[in-house]
Amino acid sequence: MARLGPAVDDVLLIDSGLPTPAVPRAGAFPPCAVIELGANLGPGAARNRAIREAAHDRVLLIDNDVEPQPGSMETLGAALDGHSDAILAMAAVLYERAPDTVQYVGAVPHFLGTPTLLHADTPVAQLEDVVRVVGTAITCCVMVDRARFGDRRWFDERLFFYLEDHEFGLRASLQGYACLTVPAARCLHRAGTIGVSVRETGRFTPVRVRYTIRNRWLTVLMLYQAGTLLRLAPALAMFEVLQLLGAARKGWIGHWLWAAGSTVRMLPHVLRVRRGMRTSRRRGDLEVLSAGPFPFNAAWHPSAPERVARGALDLIARLNWRLAGGRAP
Repeated sequence: MARLGPAVDDVLLIDSGLPTPAVPRAGAFPPCAVIELGANLGPGAARNRAIREAAHDRVLLIDNDVEPQPGSMETLGAALDGHSDAILAMAAVLYERAPDTVQYVGAVPHFLGTPTLLHADTPVAQLEDVVRVVGTAITCCVMVDRARFGDRRWFDERLFFYLEDHEFGLRASLQGYACLTVPAARCLHRAGTIGVSVRETGRFTPVRVRYTIRNRWLTVLMLYQAGTLLRLAPALAMFEVLQLLGAARKGWIGHWLWAAGSTVRMLPHVLRVRRGMRTSRRRGDLEVLSAGPFPFNAAWHPSAPERVARGALDLIARLNWRLAGGRAP
């Protein structure tokens, strides 16, 4: 944190009880206040607490495995100053093990329900210093403006883990706010959440599989308009069939069933969010969502039949998007 210099007025460490690398405690420089949640309530709950407790309206949210680079706070703040409707600005995320390579610079919301990473695995030298408005958020290293968002709900704590930042960014974009990517602001990203991250474990853990499936469903059900679900039904249905077949092939049926049961139990919450979106929405879905190849995780190495299925999905999705009247990629 000392690398951020005088731009930092105070530091809050939100301790959710997860296993983490060594972190600064009270008495470190700059002075650090520690807030213990008492249980692992998920990253959304930790961020919400930080936003509520912060002494200032501009809050830099940093994951525990992230190291912001000097000047990043000033650059993110300047980007927010230049976009009066923006509530968050995201730094470019570089691999700590290969700092000359971009992991991603934010994302756009794919209409099939997940974020598509921008500039993934490209050389840092190829980045252009252009601030871009996108329709979703990734909270690895992001500055938020509390005053601009007012008393609206920030991160949905019921999603617990994975895609909770995507749901928030997409919801805010549909409500008329802007999410910014700022390539000139940089941070280094280590191996990810201990015991969960694919880069740290080398595999897709049950937690990741379950919550990724469920939270994608919840995001689509909570935020998409009924007309959007109808127009995009062919591609959405094909994805679900392929996801179920893939889960069966990989032995993940139990995870799929857990996600389905959890989604059913959360339907009252889904309906409450949908009711709220009817009055707070300022943009239609197709104004914010994007198309293109589905963003499968790069750590997944598909078999020949799976590659054929991916190609078929991308073809159907592309045709469906055009027929639905979506914007050109």
